[in-house]
Amino acid sequence: MLNGWIKKSVLALCIFLGLFAWFGMQPVVADGYYEDDLVIAFLPRSLGNPIFLDAFEAAQKKAHELGVRLEWVAPFDFDSDLQVEMIENLIRRGVDGIVASVNDEEQVHNVFQKAMENGIPVATFDADSPGSGRLFYIGINNYEAGMEIGDALVDVIKSKGLEEETLETMIMTGYREALNLEERIRGFLDATNGEVNLHIADILENEDTVEKSIILLEDYLKINPEVDVIYFVGGWPFYVTSDALPNFRQWAKEGGIAVGIDLFYDALLLQKEGLIQYLIGQDMTSMGSQGLELLVRYIRYGEVPPEIVVTGLEHANETNIDRLLEIHKPWLVK
Repeated sequence: MLNGWIKKSVLALCIFLGLFAWFGMQPVVADGYYEDDLVIAFLPRSLGNPIFLDAFEAAQKKAHELGVRLEWVAPFDFDSDLQVEMIENLIRRGVDGIVASVNDEEQVHNVFQKAMENGIPVATFDADSPGSGRLFYIGINNYEAGMEIGDALVDVIKSKGLEEETLETMIMTGYREALNLEERIRGFLDATNGEVNLHIADILENEDTVEKSIILLEDYLKINPEVDVIYFVGGWPFYVTSDALPNFRQWAKEGGIAVGIDLFYDALLLQKEGLIQYLIGQDMTSMGSQGLELLVRYIRYGEVPPEIVVTGLEHANETNIDRLLEIHKPWLVK
């Protein structure tokens, strides 16, 4: 069972995400600068993952600027079948464009191709589907992100004089079907191979949900406190305070090494407390704003964007946490 702190934290998060889901389903009314009444649908992998909030807010602002209507739609929890069904509905409604963060890389091929056959251009952000024929992808190079967090881990391990030790390692991911997460794992393994001795004991799938990630993490460390390293492929468990992660806090204080991808205010607080050694963040703001603008300019003016638009990575370690906490404020639904 969840302990009291986790219950309170998850309850607060669920209330917050419920508000986000409600606001996210409301169309953004265009400012009226154009007469084409374009409707662009943005589909994150799920509404229940707060990492997409920056993309949501940036896409909203850009929609007003460009005079288009934005529809932010997705399953609340990770659900590949429901994501495909939602895209089918958008095709039937005749939206003008779709930008999606893909849950299952192969499963969307047919529905993406159906959209394009109906004259609806499709782009991807955050999580790509390169074999689908989509117009472009905007986001980080996930393999390179995995390489960079792997390199950072190597530096941490060597600084502790543990490079000759065999380190029991757990990897937490969302779903193995998600191409972006698999690329982050592949890059991580390539970067650490031959540099340090990691024994990958377990790869846990949290179904891309915050609540399950907290439960899995706490239960795992209760049973396996001897694990030396944890690589978080995404920041799912980091939306709560350390009081809601007592086993993880104790494990980290006793020398456990944690690194991860996704950088936001709550994760930085955990890092400042010493529970995470290194974080790498992705620019969700550019994915939302630039992704929308590129698609709209293609529809309106025929401007063909690059097939791959790489957004930058942000690094967080003990030297710059205070500065980053000034930049990354707590999320608010506006």
